[in-house]
Amino acid sequence: MPTRGSEDWWKDYLTHGHRLEGVARWLFPRLPASPRCKVCSAPFRGFGRLLRPFGWSPSSKNPNICGFCSNRLPAGGAEVPVAVFVADVRDYSGLSARTPPLELAATMSGFFDLVTRVLLDHDALIDKYMGDGLQALFLEGVAGRGYNEKALAAAQAAQRSLAQSHPALRDLPVGIAVHSGVAFVGNVGAVGMVDLTAMGDVVNVANRLQGQAGGGEIILGGAYLESSPPQGFERASFELKGQPEPVPAYILKCGQ
Repeated sequence: MPTRGSEDWWKDYLTHGHRLEGVARWLFPRLPASPRCKVCSAPFRGFGRLLRPFGWSPSSKNPNICGFCSNRLPAGGAEVPVAVFVADVRDYSGLSARTPPLELAATMSGFFDLVTRVLLDHDALIDKYMGDGLQALFLEGVAGRGYNEKALAAAQAAQRSLAQSHPALRDLPVGIAVHSGVAFVGNVGAVGMVDLTAMGDVVNVANRLQGQAGGGEIILGGAYLESSPPQGFERASFELKGQPEPVPAYILKCGQ
């Protein structure tokens, strides 16, 4: 039995999961109310208030994670395969300049809510919200062996849902990138304030690729290049900051 908090313990947790968490992640997304714990998806409002006495309430260490998950997950982590999903609104500065603040807040709230629901439906962990975008992780221990396929399906479902939504979201130019490889995933942060996140070149490249995606587009990199491109995707390469060579990728362009 690996020592709790050791690299072997984290690697087993991240690649095989935890039975209780598996049950929770099946049940909790079906209970209405957000925000939620980004590890087990326990709702913090509505029906989720009944769960609070059992530890499924916002943690004092990180309000994005419930106390149950926060107390169960020690500091540390491991290098494991992961698919990093990043979505961002293109030309957010321009959108902010021409949109009244209340309308902008409503539009962005709708964007975050829609994409978050899609990600949770595909067994993602919501890593962070970043002003005009968000980042999510797909891990074998949560999403199963098909985590790469689920990340791609989530990207396609997110763009499809945005295109079929009401006009404010339908006209929102959102670029998405999914990059897959090995990264450090674990509980990191300052004393008394930790966060389950991913670190490494895979995360950096995912964010750089996302910066190359136009509104309505999806870019795939990393492990996705080991097989033929998904239907509709074309081969491409990008000059990315911090990368010594052009980075190959697949891209699904607008209107395809």
